[in-house]
Amino acid sequence: MSVQLRLQSTLLGLGILLTYQPAAQANEATAVTIQIQQSGTTRTAAMTLPVSQVHAWKVLTDYVGTGEAMPDIRKVQLLSRQGNLLRLRQTYQAPYTFGLTISATLVVKESPKSAIRFHMLEGDRIRKLDGSWTFTPAADGTRIRHTLTLVPDLPDMLQPVFAELSRNSMRETMQRLSDLMLSKSQISSPD
Repeated sequence: MSVQLRLQSTLLGLGILLTYQPAAQANEATAVTIQIQQSGTTRTAAMTLPVSQVHAWKVLTDYVGTGEAMPDIRKVQLLSRQGNLLRLRQTYQAPYTFGLTISATLVVKESPKSAIRFHMLEGDRIRKLDGSWTFTPAADGTRIRHTLTLVPDLPDMLQPVFAELSRNSMRETMQRLSDLMLSKSQISSPD
């Protein structure tokens, strides 16, 4: 291994340590069960919350407000909107970005109150970014499912570290979204 590669590995490892912040423990009032599955570069997280589909939709389609409340997103810009088609620019900084600021332009298609699908048009250090959010009725509220395929432009030796960090980030995102939906359901008017 060359000196330059060792130095890069050491600096990236240091970046991981410096940027890693464990998720805050949820208190019992907001604890939800979050299931995460992974197949290759695709991760799926799901949870059921005691909120209506309309409420879940309203919170998640506040792209700027909700997006910027997520632990890995620093900035969201709504670039354009034509009916149910949107273009967004998101800037990320999280442990899985190894402390780097990374941006992506996404095209988003809404299926009102049931699904949001997105894919990357262009991005920094990202080969592929596609995903969806779905909302289905459940006996005790709404089932929210988030599927994400994210392929970073990283050396193979860093892919396992990236996979672990991004899986942890997905859990933190779902917990933050849960907290946001539950707190907003307490102060908003009935759906």
